[in-house]
Amino acid sequence: MRVVGGATRVRFFLGGKVKARFVVPLLAAGALLVPAATASAAAAPSGSTGRAVARTAAFPVWCTFQGEKPFQVTHGGPLYAQGHYTGCSTPAPDQCRVQVDLQEYVRDGYWRAVKHKDSGWTNCSGRYTTPGLTCVHDGEKETYNTQVTLQVEYHGRFSEPGIADTHNTVIDC
Repeated sequence: MRVVGGATRVRFFLGGKVKARFVVPLLAAGALLVPAATASAAAAPSGSTGRAVARTAAFPVWCTFQGEKPFQVTHGGPLYAQGHYTGCSTPAPDQCRVQVDLQEYVRDGYWRAVKHKDSGWTNCSGRYTTPGLTCVHDGEKETYNTQVTLQVEYHGRFSEPGIADTHNTVIDC
């Protein structure tokens, strides 16, 4: 877990897919945001995919969103990043916002987003895929991963954004 600019980022790397589960606590009337200090992280049970959880003692409302390793549909074709919802609590959030980024490793632990898909605030279901990154095939292999960010809203209250990364794909692209 790492705190960056006041936001808590929780990342788990397990297998080729990462699940991110984010919780919106129901707070006292008038409170809209959950402070980062109240969030905590818990690993998923052994043998399952990763899961990031933000929770307080209040009633949880959540969804899970799973990112997939970057992939090509055809050999030599564009590179894509994608993720999809795998479930929500009952009651479900009123709306969700998910962002999927295809990231390229730059150096020294730094990544940059090369393609981006933002769902906007919408219903909490579906699959989201970035536009394709055209591969140049110059003989040099680059490293890519998928980063997913999920935020949920319930009765005007918003969760902290949860962020999860997949394992890397090394490819000549």
